[in-house]
Amino acid sequence: MSSKPMSIVIINVFVLPIWITTLLSVPIHAADGSVDIRWCQPPHTDTVFKSTTYASLSEWKQRKQWLREHIRFAAGLIPEPQRTPLNPKIFGKLIRDGYTIEKVYFQSRPGFYVTGNLYRPTKIDGKIPAVACPHGHWKRGRLEHGKLGSIPARCITLARAGMIVFAYDMLGWNDSKKQLEHVINSPERDLWGITSFGLQTFNSIRVLDFLASLPEVDSNRIGVTGASGGGTQTFILSAIDDRVKVACPVNMISCVMQGGCPCENAPTLRIGTNNMEIGAMFAPKPLLMISATGDWTLNTPTIEFPMIRDIYELYGSADRVSNVHVNAPHNYNHNSRQAMYRWFGQWLFGRVDAKNITEGEIRLEKDEDMLAFADDKLPENTLTIEQLTEQIKAVTRQQIEKMKPETPEQLNALTNLVQTGLKHAIVSDFPHNDTINSAALKYGTPKGKDWLQQDWQFERRGRTVRARLYLPKNTKSTSQILTVCVHPAGRKAASDMIDFAKQLITAEQQVLFVEPFDTGESKLPDHTKQLRNSSKFFTTFNRTDTAEKVFDILTILAVYLNNEKIKRINLVGMGEMGLPTLLARVLIPPSPVISKLMKTVIDMNQFQIDSDQAYVEQLYLPNIQRMGGIRAISAVAANRPIWFNNTGRSFDDDWPRIAADTSRTACRINRDAVNINDIAAWILK
Repeated sequence: MSSKPMSIVIINVFVLPIWITTLLSVPIHAADGSVDIRWCQPPHTDTVFKSTTYASLSEWKQRKQWLREHIRFAAGLIPEPQRTPLNPKIFGKLIRDGYTIEKVYFQSRPGFYVTGNLYRPTKIDGKIPAVACPHGHWKRGRLEHGKLGSIPARCITLARAGMIVFAYDMLGWNDSKKQLEHVINSPERDLWGITSFGLQTFNSIRVLDFLASLPEVDSNRIGVTGASGGGTQTFILSAIDDRVKVACPVNMISCVMQGGCPCENAPTLRIGTNNMEIGAMFAPKPLLMISATGDWTLNTPTIEFPMIRDIYELYGSADRVSNVHVNAPHNYNHNSRQAMYRWFGQWLFGRVDAKNITEGEIRLEKDEDMLAFADDKLPENTLTIEQLTEQIKAVTRQQIEKMKPETPEQLNALTNLVQTGLKHAIVSDFPHNDTINSAALKYGTPKGKDWLQQDWQFERRGRTVRARLYLPKNTKSTSQILTVCVHPAGRKAASDMIDFAKQLITAEQQVLFVEPFDTGESKLPDHTKQLRNSSKFFTTFNRTDTAEKVFDILTILAVYLNNEKIKRINLVGMGEMGLPTLLARVLIPPSPVISKLMKTVIDMNQFQIDSDQAYVEQLYLPNIQRMGGIRAISAVAANRPIWFNNTGRSFDDDWPRIAADTSRTACRINRDAVNINDIAAWILK
């Protein structure tokens, strides 16, 4: 790495025009850890995260709205799965001292079962509160009973106190294990939002549906509590479902460990966030954080709790959040449970004597009297994970098909779904307000040439992207039309496409060759690729390579679309960079900036749009199939003149053509690759 000074100017591109020629002499380094955070150690579940502060309630509410939608996206809940009939079966009642226990199973989706035990008071007078109890990664799941944790003890005690309690299996635990394993993730399923985290989160939502359906439950008084992985389920459900009124996550909201299991770590879930922020989303409703000296919540009284309390103070509700710190290892032990009983008694049940709720004798039942499928006989319609996967795919396709853009209303619905999905997959919408800094690396006239050449470096959120700009040399006024080219060779593509560029320059256009992430001279070294691939739950905390490319293209487009000096822009995506360019193009919102876009040319690179394997290998973006894949994305892009070429035989012409007709714009489609000179001619036409 050279430290030799180079000519450079640092400016804010939203303040000064990009063709500024005032240069300073300061060092510029190659793309390494000192410039681009993607070349550094990627964040992971054991990264130490810092607390975040918010200056105002309105600022926090805006952030909370983004986070809520983002968690739902990561869980595969956009578009929302249909709430099909639960068809609950409640049976095998055991009558005990002050409470009853029953076996339960119901269908979260057709053929996919939630299993557990329902605890009720023996005497019920009117509507009473209910509590959902996810168990966490205890060895015996919802049957666990020991010094460090007991699910039966907390359920029995809450039932005796006058609440209905449902203890339900995590995915692949106890009864649920007879249907599928706990970890079902694969890159192919990621495309459809089918993950352990997603299935488990939707199960929790359906648990609330089940509790609310019970005639004796007051649906305005529902609480959730669980420890460890059950703590994750608690604060995730509480963040996205308003029916949760009181929450008590135990031993989980931490700045140093975000979750150690795939059921807690869906792709994209914590990019740019962490459990502290997610836990704070429950504000201003009553939240008890129970932590321990002997696990990753050891710093809760001094770090995590103060951060979350600050959010509650923005609402004027600091009295509704509390922390109990227990001197114990990882647990949901007797002391932790006693704190929870008092909290639920006060805020959920409204008991003035909440402090008097204590555990009495805890009677343990035989496993066969608790397990819903003790005889190993599952319902006839029970699906395997392979069958469930195909069912979810089919239902998703049906949801997308209803948005086929034959009317303006359908096109609007499809556009909203695709843009919402992409902004959360990329973890960036179109950057209207982001600060993007630029540096002019080189500026001059190549010997014997009739154009000027500039090399530029742009930086947004710690990410660096470079580009090479060509513009007319002898024009009296700087050209106001720009063509942006995105090519796998990055800036070097200018050498191979110089004839193409000359045609546009001669016509008084500027031409910009962009070098996004892992292209051209910005190719990742092998050791960095290995680091990215080996990081724990990498896609939970980091963008995929595809997402990083789209992020960089968006950065460049924002620079020029937000620049008042540029009046018109063309966009060309070449080779394997055609598809990332298409995704960035779709994220340009229906606002004044879209009117600057003249024409887009996308090389589809013979992409097999119905092949999950093709997405994994060439366009890996979690949940992309839930938003309709390239079929839907190409349709949304057809709201301005666009030319899809080199589509191959699998491309579905119907969707973009219908969308173009609905938008009353031009759409060209070629199965084979087209000549670059033909592209130049179309742009100049």
